[in-house]
Amino acid sequence: MSSNASEEIALVAALQGDSVAAFDALYRMYFPAVYANILHLVKDSAAAQDIVQEVFIRLWEKRKLLQAGQPAGNWLFVVSYNRSLNHLRSTLRQRLKLAALAPDTVESEEEEWEVTSIQLDMLERAIDKLPPQRKKVFLLCKMQGKTYAEAATELQISHYTVKEHLTKASRFIRDYVRLQPEWQALLVAFPLLTSLFDR
Repeated sequence: MSSNASEEIALVAALQGDSVAAFDALYRMYFPAVYANILHLVKDSAAAQDIVQEVFIRLWEKRKLLQAGQPAGNWLFVVSYNRSLNHLRSTLRQRLKLAALAPDTVESEEEEWEVTSIQLDMLERAIDKLPPQRKKVFLLCKMQGKTYAEAATELQISHYTVKEHLTKASRFIRDYVRLQPEWQALLVAFPLLTSLFDR
């Protein structure tokens, strides 16, 4: 385990003990990557700012439920993904309501949390199946928001190799998740995910 991962796991443990300093450190560590992921999905900087704040509020609210011994990156990635989808669904509903086509359906917080937990489990299983070097590249670039150049320097490999690892890791994770029975169930319950996942 790298020193960065050990440090982050210590921050998560401190956060579970109600440390505001640990929360601030995780916020500074992950804000750029989480914001970039949200903006990529919603394509609206004002909405992305609101969502990223909601995600970190949620991190504080759910700190006791974080898995001990794990970094916060996967959790933040999945929660920000789900919050972004909620925003897109809400926007779509409003548009359909204007056209008098949509029923009033509101997903409860419990349902949202259940979906988040299922997605997090699938993502973590997929990441664990990556070869070690590919896993490091994926975690550095996708979870910690590092650039290709930063990851290349840290791992002492070329920029091109980082890009190749990231492309193959993303493809593997997407394919792995699509084959999981949980994913098929989520698609039935949340058909909008299909179109968003195929982007």
